[in-house]
Amino acid sequence: MKLFRAKKPPTRSEIVAAADRARARGSVRKAVAGYRRALESDPTDPAVNVKLAPLLAKLGDAEAGARCFRTAAKRHLDAGFSDRAAAVNLAASGVFPLDAQFRLEVARLNVARGRRQDAVAALLDGGRRQARARRPDVAGKLLSRALEIEPWHLECCLALVPLLARSGQAASARQVLDGLVARCRGHA
Repeated sequence: MKLFRAKKPPTRSEIVAAADRARARGSVRKAVAGYRRALESDPTDPAVNVKLAPLLAKLGDAEAGARCFRTAAKRHLDAGFSDRAAAVNLAASGVFPLDAQFRLEVARLNVARGRRQDAVAALLDGGRRQARARRPDVAGKLLSRALEIEPWHLECCLALVPLLARSGQAASARQVLDGLVARCRGHA
């Protein structure tokens, strides 16, 4: 009869639960270590990648955090869950507000699902954030994509006009404003 038994290693779910507890307590490094250990058996697990990504960003490893979000979204898309992939990309755009690729992917998925207004809203918010961050080229790209989806969208046009004017394209800005005047009535 053995007096001391060998302790069995924790299961994957126990590792994730311990990492969740560490994250709740604010122990970011311990949570990251736990999630990485859980990912050793399945590196593309979307649930664990989504939990790990913001923690990596908090620790300053933005590239690895973005990669985790992209891995989770791809896994959901491969499984046919476009709603979940869109939610992952939307969460990623909250953690990485200046990464335009997450906004573009949210818009693409929403257009594919027939949610044009959600796509435009995501691009408009991203364009405004980029403009506030003084990145007019990226802001213009996002707003132009929104106008491809929904031509003459009032808020997109009004956000795009100052960008065009500041970049030396006053004639283009004037054309957009004249087009709005011809199309908008009432309160708009």
